[in-house]
Amino acid sequence: MNDLLEKYFRGETSLTEEAELRHYFVSNENVSAGHEAYRALFVAFDQEQQETPDVSLPKGLQQQHKVKRFWIRAFSYSGIAAALVLALWIQRPQQEKDYAIMHGRRIDDPEYAQRYAEKKLNDVNEMLQNGLKPLRDMEALKENLRNGRKNGSVKTEITESDKNRNINN
Repeated sequence: MNDLLEKYFRGETSLTEEAELRHYFVSNENVSAGHEAYRALFVAFDQEQQETPDVSLPKGLQQQHKVKRFWIRAFSYSGIAAALVLALWIQRPQQEKDYAIMHGRRIDDPEYAQRYAEKKLNDVNEMLQNGLKPLRDMEALKENLRNGRKNGSVKTEITESDKNRNINN
């Protein structure tokens, strides 16, 4: 069993050997005193394997994909529109004086037109930022789920170190 444990911690065991270790530590009542320190580790692995998540992850992931697709399309379309406007602006006839048409009126003041355009772009930016909030919330939820999984392994490490300290004392 010692050789099998060394092989396990080097990551060289097969699935059948790992099943044998799990059976020895979880199902067997006659674990030798020298191996008792490893029992908590394999019991924790067995318990973690039997746990089921409370949240239906695939449904949440489907919602996330829909939200991502929407924003990807929105950014793509706005990028295409910006490229078209830029191309038209570059290709405009050079002999005419610059002007803009706002609300059906011709505006010859470029500073006024620029301020108006910046205001509208800031409004669009604000709408996009508010629209991205659900996506940021989903990212925070994913991060919390990742941290929850890490906490389970930390709990196992703490339990194992407590057992090792009790054996050494």
